[in-house]
Amino acid sequence: ARQHLGIVLVALCAATGASALRVGGTSRSLPHFGSRPASTRSEVIMREYSTKVKITAEARAPLRQARIFFLYPSTIAGASIAAYVSVTRLIAGLGGFRTDLTPLSDAGNLALNLGVVAAAVWALRNDLNGRAQLLEDVALELEGPLEADADIGS
Repeated sequence: ARQHLGIVLVALCAATGASALRVGGTSRSLPHFGSRPASTRSEVIMREYSTKVKITAEARAPLRQARIFFLYPSTIAGASIAAYVSVTRLIAGLGGFRTDLTPLSDAGNLALNLGVVAAAVWALRNDLNGRAQLLEDVALELEGPLEADADIGS
């Protein structure tokens, strides 16, 4: 499982343009996958949080994990399938393959489904960013700054 996590982290960092992965106080260089200049790359900081920090964060933002792992993915999947059906119905109606379809209605359904997908992705990104910020704030409040961060500040 750890090997798969490492592969996912490298892929995530490569997709975001990060040039290094910093875990705790160590920094590891990543392979170059993109054509972005070095000045626009960012550093991804991964931190292990204690159980106390995670429980405190969950108490401050209840059901966030349920939204992240169930609500948003299921909404995105359902609306994506419905959008696919709307596209096929729209093509069939506009192409004259079926005369019982109303292309205008199917276009409206497609727009609605794409709007639901976009809204769910936006809300998921906000929840993920909010979770990361809340965990960092709670960790600073309960445990103080990382040793590496304290060394940088002095």
